[in-house]
Amino acid sequence: MYKKILLPVDGSENAILACRHAIALAKMSNMEIVLLNCYGELSARIGGAARQQIIATLEDEGKGFLAPCEQLCKESDVKCKSLIRGGSPDRAIIQVTQDEGCDIIVMGSRGRSNLAGMVLGSVTHQVLRHSTIPVLVVR
Repeated sequence: MYKKILLPVDGSENAILACRHAIALAKMSNMEIVLLNCYGELSARIGGAARQQIIATLEDEGKGFLAPCEQLCKESDVKCKSLIRGGSPDRAIIQVTQDEGCDIIVMGSRGRSNLAGMVLGSVTHQVLRHSTIPVLVVR
């Protein structure tokens, strides 16, 4: 039924819980998991070497967020691929599903930015509104 799962990862406990669900789903049908960390949008006012340094720092942080899920996949013998993207997280999630040919998104109900989620609308909510593929929200 499904061949590839997109799992957005932000370092939150809910992301790890979603990872465990994605692994269980992947093991049922020998699916691949695409792990995605999105570091958000940077101000256009930041340019040159400073911008590159900030991106490098954010990518290093993203690798740290991805590492526990990569380890869980490895321990479970589930094939995974890790990606790091900049930009609006909800738009990045939708774009990566298309680019990678994902059939389903598995994500936590609440990430690291709880206050921003309450004020601006959560990434999960935006993905649910705009996704053309099934979304499994894990609590």
